[in-house]
Amino acid sequence: MKKIIVLFLIILSLLGFTGCNTKQKENNGNTNDMEDDNPSITTSNILIAYFSCTNTTKSIAEYIAKDTNGTLYEIVPEIPYTEADLKYYTNCRADKEQNDPSCRPAINGQVKNMESYDTIFLGYPIWHSQAPRIISTFLESYNLSNTTIIPFCTSQSSGIGSSDTNLHSLASKANWMTGRRFSSNTNEQTVLEWIKSLNLKDQIKDSNITEQPSEEITKMYIKINENKLEVALAQNSSVDALIEILKQKDIVYTADDYGGFEKVGNLGFSLPTSNSQITTEPGDVILYSGNQIVLFYGSNSWSYTQLGKIEGYSINELRNVLNAEKGSIEITLSLD
Repeated sequence: MKKIIVLFLIILSLLGFTGCNTKQKENNGNTNDMEDDNPSITTSNILIAYFSCTNTTKSIAEYIAKDTNGTLYEIVPEIPYTEADLKYYTNCRADKEQNDPSCRPAINGQVKNMESYDTIFLGYPIWHSQAPRIISTFLESYNLSNTTIIPFCTSQSSGIGSSDTNLHSLASKANWMTGRRFSSNTNEQTVLEWIKSLNLKDQIKDSNITEQPSEEITKMYIKINENKLEVALAQNSSVDALIEILKQKDIVYTADDYGGFEKVGNLGFSLPTSNSQITTEPGDVILYSGNQIVLFYGSNSWSYTQLGKIEGYSINELRNVLNAEKGSIEITLSLD
């Protein structure tokens, strides 16, 4: 009888153990279900590679990374650029590199798993109307076949010009998209509107910003005799005020030489100023004292407001069109 009772107790204990084990499995299953309710964040296939000496390009790159969930990569030169290296038109390091098409400054480090990225936003400042040579080093360091490359640049006045298209041959099998120039005071909304206009819908975050941004005026034209010069406009309150006037009518004024490096004329009215210390370059379009527009065919350092930059003309061509040091000219400003 005792043996039967012991056997019965053993059977009961085994059933209890089996029941507990089943509950453990059920609990484990519930835990997995909870984890599945929180999907992991997928790694973006977008790389934002940028070169920046003054952090202007860096800020735009950070906006792009934030709004695309992309990976930031700073192109760091093996030999850092000093302030003296960037004093343009003094035969400084930047001057020498830009004047040498074969120059390839070394980069410190490299992108890991470059093959995992199918879209690259490529950022740089404008140096002598072109991308710095270190961007050429970057492009030639990887196999970018079938990669979509979207250039963006920063400049106080120069437009993107040919700086992006001149890079195409360095990654000829990539899919190049049209680039965009940004000024130092560009905000995140402007950058996001540009990204949305690229139709990379599956690669950017949702946003409450409207799909159809308002048209942005980025160009004006200078007419001198038979010549029509395109000007890439800066982004500031002075330019905004000038555009509003040009929407109503063209502006005609007379300009004369001054100092052997500029053509200056009085507008007959005043615009708001956003002055800063600037070392001008040939082609710069400047507001001086709020009521004078200066077209530079030389260089000068002063407190000016940048309005834009004439594109597509060499120094000699510019001097010829502006009738440099040869007397007055009539200038017409327009939006078309």
